[in-house]
Amino acid sequence: MENVDNSKKRITLAALIIVVSVIIIGMSLSYAYYVNTIQEVRPENQGVNITSGELTMNLTTSEYIAANSASLINDADVTRDADYTSFSVTLPSDADADSATYSLYLTELTITDNLKSKYVKWALYNADGTSMITSGDFQNANRGTNLTLQDGISIAKGETNSYRLYIWLSNDPDVNQISLLNGSLSAKVGFRAVTN
Repeated sequence: MENVDNSKKRITLAALIIVVSVIIIGMSLSYAYYVNTIQEVRPENQGVNITSGELTMNLTTSEYIAANSASLINDADVTRDADYTSFSVTLPSDADADSATYSLYLTELTITDNLKSKYVKWALYNADGTSMITSGDFQNANRGTNLTLQDGISIAKGETNSYRLYIWLSNDPDVNQISLLNGSLSAKVGFRAVTN
């Protein structure tokens, strides 16, 4: 009789542990989704602001980047001749977290087939365009997918990281690049953050 009571207690305890674990995991996943949901806030300000957790991104130009009728530019002349999108990421001084890590990417990408080329390039620079952080091209880009610009960027409380994103058609004098003309490309800069 005592074995039956102990067995029932063990089963009840195990069931209780499983139920509590499922509730804790569900709440954790809900919180993670809430913290990392991106939303527009105060678009009437200087540019367009989006937030992820406690981080805020401010796009000082427009929400969408468009490259529709770009001309061919030599790679060495990009910072002088190519258009760019300025934006910054801030972890406010009144944030709960002391630091955070975030990743930058292009999202809501729409691109015509003729621009899926190694000659259609992007480069992420510091705020004044003097130092390139990373670069790539749109050769393997697909409509509707995200294109990662940079992963694992650290930021401290009260700090702002400012960037310029250049997108251009790279001139190669030895290649006929007429196929790059009359294409279109559109994307948004986005970011994901994890507060530390």
